[in-house]
Amino acid sequence: MYPNPVIDPHFHDVDQFQVVVAGDGRMGKQKVAPITFQYADAYTPYGPIVGNDDGISFFTLRPIASGGHWVMPGNRDKMPGPAGRNIAGLFDHEVLLTDEGKTQREALMDPQEDGVDAVGFRFGPNAECQTEASTGGGQYILVCSGTIERDGKIFEANSLMHVEAGEDAPTLRSGKDGANVLVMQFARPSERPGSNPAEMAKRDPKAYVEKEALPGQKMN
Repeated sequence: MYPNPVIDPHFHDVDQFQVVVAGDGRMGKQKVAPITFQYADAYTPYGPIVGNDDGISFFTLRPIASGGHWVMPGNRDKMPGPAGRNIAGLFDHEVLLTDEGKTQREALMDPQEDGVDAVGFRFGPNAECQTEASTGGGQYILVCSGTIERDGKIFEANSLMHVEAGEDAPTLRSGKDGANVLVMQFARPSERPGSNPAEMAKRDPKAYVEKEALPGQKMN
């Protein structure tokens, strides 16, 4: 991390989650700190992302690679319609479940018809449970604190797991100190632009749009 970073307002052509795992600052007007998540539909502007003196670290998670970075407000004409959802929430990873063998589920987002979701799981020491069945367009699971075992592999804090669409809920087991886990689920593919990875895979990889301040003006 470096102090006081700024990423200008922009949008991408694919749905995404961003998850702050260290540092603090703001995304748009929303103050952010670990573990803040932000979901944005494709072609939905967000930002700026501004880090404070100690900087900010975050994951950007997508079901398929973005086809570009369109800075706003100069690229509104590239949006195929009105902006979509921008949903933010906080999963407090410093809250620990201390009961041996116990787990707790925490809904972090209002239900969305297309399956977009964010759910937190708190694991006490040596606890085991199934998380969420992958009923949308695939999931990422972030270990926010502690350690998790899945299929004989150990995942420490800031580790990511991917769950394909249609997979059963994975079984996770915490270590002796417990764990906190964030499950983020993408939308089921639809006609909404940017929601169908299979269609987006047909894009020309040479057509990637570099960061632009204004159409035709590359940024340093």
